[in-house]
Amino acid sequence: SHITMGLVTTVVTYLSGYLFLVFVAVCLACGLYYLAELCEEFTSLTKRVIYWAIVAVECEHVLLLLFEPLPVRLTLAGMAAHACYFQLLRSFPFIQLTSPSFLLSCVAVVGTTWGWLRHFLADYHPLPKVMGFLLLNAWLVPFGFFISLSVNESVLPQAPGTGRGGSQHLGASETYTEVGLGGRQRRGQGGLMSVFAFLQAKKEELMPGLTKRV
Repeated sequence: SHITMGLVTTVVTYLSGYLFLVFVAVCLACGLYYLAELCEEFTSLTKRVIYWAIVAVECEHVLLLLFEPLPVRLTLAGMAAHACYFQLLRSFPFIQLTSPSFLLSCVAVVGTTWGWLRHFLADYHPLPKVMGFLLLNAWLVPFGFFISLSVNESVLPQAPGTGRGGSQHLGASETYTEVGLGGRQRRGQGGLMSVFAFLQAKKEELMPGLTKRV
């Protein structure tokens, strides 16, 4: 009797845990989809947000150097990584996945994450503290670029001075037209948005009419 009760409790606990993970994944997918749509709609604003995020994190690294007993090499590596992200921002929203700046940025985010994890795992640190530190210092700016990948294929280059929707971006001589939620010019969806669109289509197949009723 006691063994059966313990078995039922264990099964229910594991099932609840897996359901919780599914719910978290669905919420994250919905949030990423919405953020990607916002990035497509407000391309210029997205670039400004990423720019000031890089500046803020660089300033925070300076404060770490001055006031925190953290490894100097790791802190300087973090500053160098965000300098790489700034170079990637110069051509935003046009990001070439095979360009040296993009490849170097990928190496930078992996390297800084590995370095900080190795540092924090050497001694005990509370998990929320480690995750919060990594979120700001290693993942924030790369995450901004990640959700902006859909913008790379959904902006239309134009000749300078043509079109009302064109806007000048840093370090480039041509303009681009922003597209997105407002139904303005579209050329198809980027890789990230296409994945979310596929998931949304599958959801509508499994639960037809749910969105309309809601």
